[in-house]
Amino acid sequence: MKKRNVAVIGAGVSGAMSARLLQQAGYTVRVFEKEMTPGGRAMSWRDPNRDIVLDSGAAFFTSFYERLIALLPELGLQDGVHRLSRQFDFVSPTGIDRFNASNVWASAWSTLWLPTLGLADKWRLTVYLAKINAQRKKLDWVSPESLCHLDDRSVADDAIEQVGEAAYHAFIRQTIEPFWFMPSEQVSRAMFVSMMSNSAGASFYSFPGGIDQLPSRLLGDLEPSFGAEVHALLEDGERTKLCWRDADGEHEEVFDSIVCATTASVAAKLCGSLSAKRYDAEQREFLEGQSYCENLHVAFLINREQGHPVSLVVPAGVGERDIVALGLCGERYPALRAEGKEIVSLYFSPKASRRYIGQSDEWIFKDTWARAIAFYPSLPVDAEPLHVALREEAIPEFGVGQYKKIASFQRLQRPDLAFAGDYLAGACIEGALASAERAVAAILSGKSK
Repeated sequence: MKKRNVAVIGAGVSGAMSARLLQQAGYTVRVFEKEMTPGGRAMSWRDPNRDIVLDSGAAFFTSFYERLIALLPELGLQDGVHRLSRQFDFVSPTGIDRFNASNVWASAWSTLWLPTLGLADKWRLTVYLAKINAQRKKLDWVSPESLCHLDDRSVADDAIEQVGEAAYHAFIRQTIEPFWFMPSEQVSRAMFVSMMSNSAGASFYSFPGGIDQLPSRLLGDLEPSFGAEVHALLEDGERTKLCWRDADGEHEEVFDSIVCATTASVAAKLCGSLSAKRYDAEQREFLEGQSYCENLHVAFLINREQGHPVSLVVPAGVGERDIVALGLCGERYPALRAEGKEIVSLYFSPKASRRYIGQSDEWIFKDTWARAIAFYPSLPVDAEPLHVALREEAIPEFGVGQYKKIASFQRLQRPDLAFAGDYLAGACIEGALASAERAVAAILSGKSK
């Protein structure tokens, strides 16, 4: 049988994983990436003058990312990870409360000692979380099909009914908004339940050398066409013509199969000229309807003689939150800590992030640091600006009903045109890897045809 040739559009995590799996299956694979390096939305930033690497996209992974954990030794990355502290500060109008989530018992004890909750609220919260944890073995948290029965209402609606307003604002919101940036009213409870059922006792890790090491290693000996921006897919009989431009001009080439490992919005534009036979109305509607939240990440370098005992500071209490998380990254950089310095990362809500679009980096640094000091007064007055990352498509939104739409979309994946990306499984590295497996399975289903 003639070896089929496949084009993979995008060299982020899902694209790199798709290319790896297809190459292992014996396909001829060509990867197209518009940027000059792999990474996609998991691209890391490197300070040109110091040994500092920042991740504005996927900044961490956990011990329940089974696919990623299995890949680490295979890719030679097992020694390049750092275990993160799970000591948090909850900042509310009444004060700052320390929360220890380093293990199951520490987390349970910290929950019981939340000073903003009464005994009845704490009991309801404990029972609610215990019921969620009991579902761990029943749920595949990156398989939308297994979560559809939970995709009926938002995190906010479910939690307020189950544990009450006080516990929702004092605890539940802190498990969603600092990590996924979106207000809990806009997130399906399917995401919350599936994540929380795995989180108890989990370890969290980062790549001090940058999360974009992962797609780079996944690509292996493949040589992507960097700086190649694909702008159209056209039908060419039973095959697909891929049109792209690079520094040398316009090009086109015909492939047996295509994997679109881009954001949903880019995939929708690329497939816009395809007929309903190749790309049907339901797929079109889904991709065009997928939305992403904006996020502003601003990093600073501060002087700190002693390392801070917490790794994350998050707001608690009622009301909108401009700063959704403040990361204290000293533990990731022992050399900086030895110099008495620490990196502070600020993450802003989608609504707050939109206000900074079009502003200069200088103004953003000045305004956001003033907000940081007001939010967490233990920070020093002076800080050295490091990096601004304002992403208008930071994280795919998983609102109520989205998991059902994804499950339906996945059934339409074809051997000549498949899609991969975290919007099809879960807004995380593990979701991107899982989506690549599904896309490649669709390609492989036509291998004997």
